[in-house]
Amino acid sequence: MPLRYLLIAMLSCSFFSPSAIAEESEADAELLKAVATLDEAFSKRDKETIRSMTDPMHISISPSYQFFTQEAQLKALPELKLTFFKASPKIIVHPTPRTALIRYEANIEGTFEGKTLAKHVQILESWVKKKGKWIETSYQETPLP
Repeated sequence: MPLRYLLIAMLSCSFFSPSAIAEESEADAELLKAVATLDEAFSKRDKETIRSMTDPMHISISPSYQFFTQEAQLKALPELKLTFFKASPKIIVHPTPRTALIRYEANIEGTFEGKTLAKHVQILESWVKKKGKWIETSYQETPLP
């Protein structure tokens, strides 16, 4: 049993190493373009783009909110007010050729329902390629010190 945990830990470290990311940077250009488009849609509150680029059962969890469907998140979108969002370089892992996990840190300023958002967070996004198009299936923010 402990050998299995060691193997999983070693594989996880290799999946999240920056050297693995550099080799795939060209292949990930399409994915990163989709990420940028979705980020811009959220900043502009563009519900149609968000709807087309997220899964209907999209899960979004942060210290300030939790949504378990795309529609719930879209309904609450007017309550999210971002004034600053600066992300570190993204680390991409492909568990399969049509799936991706993206991990990065961000500094954020803004509010949700009038409450201040966590200022420094680690973000994990999951994406799936469906019918040739990248779709975000989940988004999670974890506060960092």
